[in-house]
Amino acid sequence: MTAARNHVAAVAAVISAAFAAAGLLLPSLLRAAGATPLRALTVVAAAMLACGAGTLPRLAGLLPSEAVHGFFYDGAVLLVVCLLLAFEGLLLLAARPRRRDAEPASAVGAIRAALFLFMLAEELSRSFLPLYARELYTPVPGLSETLMMGLPIGLFMLLVAVFTPFAGAWADRFGCRRTLLLSTFPAVAGFAGTAMAGSLAELLLWRSACALGYAVMFIGAQGFVARHTPADRRARGMAQFVAAVIVAGLCGAPLGGILADQFGYRATFMVSALLALAAAAAVTLLPADRVERVGRRPFRMGDAAAMLANPRFLALLLFSSVPTKLMLTGYLFYLVPVSLHAAGETPAGIGRLMMAYGLIIVLLGPWVSRAADRTGRHALFAGLGGLVGGAGTLAILQEQGVAGILIGIAALGVAHAFNNATQLALVPEICRADCARMGESSVFAVYRLLERGGSVIGPLLAAALADRFGIQAALVALGVLGMLCGTAFCAVFLLTPSTSPTAGEAVR
Repeated sequence: MTAARNHVAAVAAVISAAFAAAGLLLPSLLRAAGATPLRALTVVAAAMLACGAGTLPRLAGLLPSEAVHGFFYDGAVLLVVCLLLAFEGLLLLAARPRRRDAEPASAVGAIRAALFLFMLAEELSRSFLPLYARELYTPVPGLSETLMMGLPIGLFMLLVAVFTPFAGAWADRFGCRRTLLLSTFPAVAGFAGTAMAGSLAELLLWRSACALGYAVMFIGAQGFVARHTPADRRARGMAQFVAAVIVAGLCGAPLGGILADQFGYRATFMVSALLALAAAAAVTLLPADRVERVGRRPFRMGDAAAMLANPRFLALLLFSSVPTKLMLTGYLFYLVPVSLHAAGETPAGIGRLMMAYGLIIVLLGPWVSRAADRTGRHALFAGLGGLVGGAGTLAILQEQGVAGILIGIAALGVAHAFNNATQLALVPEICRADCARMGESSVFAVYRLLERGGSVIGPLLAAALADRFGIQAALVALGVLGMLCGTAFCAVFLLTPSTSPTAGEAVR
């Protein structure tokens, strides 16, 4: 046994030495290896295997097997998180303007840094927020502990939806840079207050402040990118915006879980407050933007009513967009942490498993978007996403415990890689008359507002089902709901021909 361990360690040493030599002698090879996310992850995986092969055999003789596994998993997660953080830092350095015409790239790079820090602050609590709410719960007549655990998530999503229209108006009136800076103040107070909350009512109050900051930051950052990128670079600028949110999600859940395991929930929220402060510092480095007094017709309820009168838009909303958000907040944000904790997982373990969701979207999402645009079959990809998500979450019927939940997380990642971009592409396809009458931006604003209903309903529905029938039944119920909605969407969009001659055209 000792000889075998020494042999494995020797092989690991050779692999590590080869990586070091390649980095020193042929740096172009490492740059080529990191040119795409898939190549970069392959290099990281090889380095992790080499490190693990050299370290684990020695630790196995000194520590229990569970401790060795935990050490290896936490180390692997920290390595990936550190590499992603280093990547974000390098992007910020690369965005420094070297000449006058480079200012748009510098502005987008700076806003990506601020947005990443802010979203990372919010994502740190993703793997344990319901568990923290349970610690603060005191009996309330008519409201069970299970339902109250989902209330902070539902209230947060509701207030984000409520504050979003105001955030857009503030950005237009005061300028994006000033609005972004103001968004960090309620967030810092909200995270610090959450860390010191002594009751569930206080937790809800401080999470409301975080929701205000989140809504203003999200809309302000979008507006800043739109103002500081020319039309021919607008898509690439928005891609930077999306990438910052996704990378923050990848880092936040596992890193927050490790911090919660080591230092506790309250200390992790204080780290979130510090990250929000760092985001404020990054915002001060942004170039000032001019305030544009644009005369815009305010949103009216009649706009939403007119769009809901379109049967295909209503089908997209009810059978794809709302279920997607419902599964995200109800299944991933609420049921996954609660069920994994019941299965004996720590917050660090929960964060590691939730990381699979973001990794799948990062790797699969660009390919799906290109394939959908190339074929023009956005409805097909959106329908497949709904079916995959529903079917995958039903794996809990065959694989009990952690394995079944992990399959559900992975299936949800595949589903949302198929759904996220294709749903947005379908909106102007099926709402051409509304876009001509109201403008495309207003149509998307109404769509986003209605879509967020699923984010609000998700955790509350999941909590109600778990309270009435148990966590296992709630997991199955959401899977069945996803399957039914996916089937109904396919029936409307794939089996029923469009009555509009232009509704089926691909987005140009």
